[in-house]
Amino acid sequence: MIERRRGPIGRYGLLVLLAALLTGSAAAARTFDVRAVMSKDGSRVYFDPIGLHIQPGDTVRWVQVDGYHSTTAYDPRNGNHERRIPDRAQSWDSGILLAQYPAKGSTFEHTFSLPGVYDYFCQPHEAAGMVGRIVVGTPGDGPGTQPFGYAPDRRWKPVPEVAQKAFPAIRLIMEKGAVRTPQLQHER
Repeated sequence: MIERRRGPIGRYGLLVLLAALLTGSAAAARTFDVRAVMSKDGSRVYFDPIGLHIQPGDTVRWVQVDGYHSTTAYDPRNGNHERRIPDRAQSWDSGILLAQYPAKGSTFEHTFSLPGVYDYFCQPHEAAGMVGRIVVGTPGDGPGTQPFGYAPDRRWKPVPEVAQKAFPAIRLIMEKGAVRTPQLQHER
């Protein structure tokens, strides 16, 4: 006769395994899409959503819908632009992507590992206010939370005024999770 033994350690081990599975699935990294759009008449360009709240380890995938755009972090490594991402964060620059090249709906992805505020822009359309803001975890007190032009001694390229006005408030992003661009709200 075979005897199965179930002691308190066996039950405890089962509970630990169950808890690990539940915790692991709840903390799984996710991918969020942000569309890069040009209006049909070409007069407006924007990222949608313009503000997004994600968690460390999540990925953002920018999808080219119309026109030609880039997604470029505000960072001195990108044309000496003002630093508006966390100090130890990895910068990114997609280069110019076209909606039809290298394939229809071209994409660029970046995974965010450090908490904080990340501001970015479209190189060809920064002066038109095509910018976006991502809050990863909690905003903290890094460069993205500072007023524009916070380090004049660094001689970084300033954020254009029209772009400064386009960023959604960090508080609004935290409340809503995703903030749609005002241009899109008027078109619907």
